[in-house]
Amino acid sequence: MKTWWLAVDKNGGHSSYTELKHRKIVAQGWSKLGNLDLLKKCLPNNKREFFKIIQLLGDVAYKSASWWLNKDKNATRCPTVMWNLMKVKKGDLIVAIEGATVKGICEMTADGVESYRYDNSYEYAQTIGFPVKWVDWNGNNFEAFTPKAPQQSVQGIRGLNKESKKVIDAWNEYKSKKG
Repeated sequence: MKTWWLAVDKNGGHSSYTELKHRKIVAQGWSKLGNLDLLKKCLPNNKREFFKIIQLLGDVAYKSASWWLNKDKNATRCPTVMWNLMKVKKGDLIVAIEGATVKGICEMTADGVESYRYDNSYEYAQTIGFPVKWVDWNGNNFEAFTPKAPQQSVQGIRGLNKESKKVIDAWNEYKSKKG
């Protein structure tokens, strides 16, 4: 079991925890990249090809967006986010954060690559896991512990390493109480 941070837009401009909870998915997205089903063949061993294709798709889709053209930031960030999204496994825990606020947690019911779906009606169009059940991270559900979000913002989805065991323990305790 692996634990992951999942960044969502705290201002609701592109997505929000509430939206993901309602949609019952884990999502990230650059919707204009389109459907990435064909890239599944690159997983799990051809990261270089996967990155190259995502970068090319982004160059075409976002050619007029100055933020994408900042190659040092976005042309590597987006492929990393999409790669991580596809690498999530059944049983992994995803902790959603808006800014530095922990909002909720879910347990993956399927591997990311197997459950991948594209939903172009949302900006966070690259989705995995449907259906997942998001559980709000609050005092009613998790009394003793809240993971501390990284000081440096999370870009998309990335490993939650420092407090992984505590997150797993809190999740297991929650599940044992809820039966």
